[in-house]
Amino acid sequence: MVKAWVRTLGTLLVLDALTTGCTPDVEGGAYIIDGPRVLAIRSEPAEAAPRGNPPTPMAWSALFVGPHGDEDPSLLDWAICTERKPLVTAGEMSLDCLARSGDVLIPLGSGASVMGTLPEDACRSFGPSPPVPKPGEPAPRPTDPDASGGFYQPLRLLAELPAGDDYSVGLARISCGLARVTSDQALDYAARYRPNQNPELADVVIPSSSGDLPLTDDSMTTATVKPGSHVTFRASWVDCPQTSECGDGFCGANEDKANCAADCTTPQGCPGSEPYIAFDLATRQLLDRRESMRVSWYSTLGTFDHDRSGRDETQAATPYSDNTWTAPSSAAEVRLWVVLRDDRGGVAYRSLLLRVE
Repeated sequence: MVKAWVRTLGTLLVLDALTTGCTPDVEGGAYIIDGPRVLAIRSEPAEAAPRGNPPTPMAWSALFVGPHGDEDPSLLDWAICTERKPLVTAGEMSLDCLARSGDVLIPLGSGASVMGTLPEDACRSFGPSPPVPKPGEPAPRPTDPDASGGFYQPLRLLAELPAGDDYSVGLARISCGLARVTSDQALDYAARYRPNQNPELADVVIPSSSGDLPLTDDSMTTATVKPGSHVTFRASWVDCPQTSECGDGFCGANEDKANCAADCTTPQGCPGSEPYIAFDLATRQLLDRRESMRVSWYSTLGTFDHDRSGRDETQAATPYSDNTWTAPSSAAEVRLWVVLRDDRGGVAYRSLLLRVE
């Protein structure tokens, strides 16, 4: 049976490519890593326009792991999918893209990371501009934005495993602007919107009143816990300023090279819960928003209270998220992976070790 790992924003589902249904993969707990698995796909930059001369170069990387750590990256094969998903198909990608090759795939190469550019017509195929109809067919409707107002170019990632081919879907956010808005709204949006910046994990620690215990990827320096103990892990990120201020290090709304060269000569976003502007389809108004943050937790042993934790938009001023983990009952070296996602498609991840003794 061929399986396709489908990553949506903050959610990981398993799609049986031989059917049209989606069901969560819950056997053994979604957080337990007992075989090769792609946990995350990251785009750098986190958002880019498909147009440009030359087009913006993109880098895509994958967190591909197994029970013993990183898996062989040569097993990964990447491609851009150019086929729109039919409305009746579940998931984020057309099933025609879940193949080794085909007319709807643009090969990118193999390995843990690859380079490429977005297709020039990405905003027509997957954005707010009406797609070009196929001969003899009516014009298709534009793609609906996600909750943050974003649009995404899908990527197909094939892991050629001994047990069979596994497919993962990455979503690269594309800057397409707004359609069917007033000229004033379009100008206001262009002045205030800034492309998404990938988040970064500042720390992963075991909080304690006597001092936080840091988790690292080195078994000699990482934290140690007792067998069977209940441990709180805390993943934290940068606390982003809610309003733009020249000199804060981030090129925010209404800032540019002319009025804030210090921040915008080399534009940089905030690697936490960023403020951003979004167009609300219901009210037809521009709204000030804050990114929600979601943390996915994985381990080779022990049990988490939750597969995912995080902060929604109303909690954006709290730049961390906790989860409780129960250690195995005997001594062991445990591998952990923490994946941080914002709701505009940004991704960060970290591989860690923990000693139980």
